[in-house]
Amino acid sequence: MSSECGGDSSVSGAEEVMVDLARMVRNNIKRTIARPAHSLVIIIVLLTYLGLVTQGSLITSSGLNINTAEKQKHPRKGKIVATSANDSLLLTEYNRRRKLVKSTCEEYGAYTSREKLRAKLLLGGENGQDQGQRLPGVETDEQLWSLLKRSSHHQFFVQREYNLMWCKVPKAASTSWLYAFLSLAHVPQSQIPEDNGLGLHAFLREKYPLLTKNLFKKLITQTIKFLVVRHPFERLMSAYVDKLESYSRDVDYRGGYYYAMYGHDIVASYRAKYKQKFPANPLFEKKEPSFVEFVEYLIETPMDKYDEHWKPIFVLCPPCHFNFDIIVKMETFKRDTQFLLNQRGLDSGLLTRKHSTKAGESDGDLKKRLFSQLSKKMVSALQDKYRIDLTMFEYDVEEYMQFASDSEGFMPDQI
Repeated sequence: MSSECGGDSSVSGAEEVMVDLARMVRNNIKRTIARPAHSLVIIIVLLTYLGLVTQGSLITSSGLNINTAEKQKHPRKGKIVATSANDSLLLTEYNRRRKLVKSTCEEYGAYTSREKLRAKLLLGGENGQDQGQRLPGVETDEQLWSLLKRSSHHQFFVQREYNLMWCKVPKAASTSWLYAFLSLAHVPQSQIPEDNGLGLHAFLREKYPLLTKNLFKKLITQTIKFLVVRHPFERLMSAYVDKLESYSRDVDYRGGYYYAMYGHDIVASYRAKYKQKFPANPLFEKKEPSFVEFVEYLIETPMDKYDEHWKPIFVLCPPCHFNFDIIVKMETFKRDTQFLLNQRGLDSGLLTRKHSTKAGESDGDLKKRLFSQLSKKMVSALQDKYRIDLTMFEYDVEEYMQFASDSEGFMPDQI
């Protein structure tokens, strides 16, 4: 761990030195009791030791004086503490969110074996009529179980000075928290790469290296663990507008990475049939994939092949394996974030940098523009695809469904 983001270990180190010094004094006394000629040594050592204890300070190897007043400047290191009636109410809400996550994990068999899950599915009809109604590409409950069983800490960033452990969910205030963590690592603004470039997130990982499993397990008990969640469909819209809708934007910020990795193949796979059905629609004359083509790609592609910007939250930050202390929701982002920062004595101004991809378009207009390209059957399939995130974090799709059109088949009959 680099010094910029490493925890302040000087205090604990000072305490260890004090213990070692006491042990040394005790051993010297034992060795010199029978040697009166060395009584002067004993007196000098004792006076030195007592002087250090009385002052309550220790000169470290770096020459830094760490005293009681300095210790008080450091933020609280423990777990969450309610300091007001409002805090208690918020903790009640956060505990409710955590319980819902746990119940969803239990519902989908995260804590049981494959054999027991299969037995449950057979009794519930999962492998019969219900499963037969799922479109190809939409994961079965057993396939979702396999994803739920996976545990990874690759999305985690640990701020050891303030004992914060953040699991980064792209398109859920990730840029705001990225700049906050860089600020906590004391990185000068002049050293931060251009906003929205591929190098920005790599730079964050450079400042907060991935921890070994053993160190991660140790720190997970000492930190406040949190993540930010957002409606899955809002994440998809944001990812599409930011990464795929504009080739020139992609070229400017990422050298055309997303078009090369995803956009080109999406157009190659789906453009012909949409152009045949809607020959006069300008959406299918563009170089970039349309939203309806992107959604069809999502429905037909296994989730473990997804890019992190549209990968479900339960895969990125496995909540069935990590009992998060605070689940921040975008709908209550300001309140939840303020509570979290207060717990570490941090100012709310820490999260001032925001990343927006809507270019002045309102949320309602964006939803209408994109989801009006879809059929209701496509929205239902997308809902089925992201059903764990939707259940786990209390989101529904009614608002999005109203913009979609009725159709005889899977493809929309009108756009």
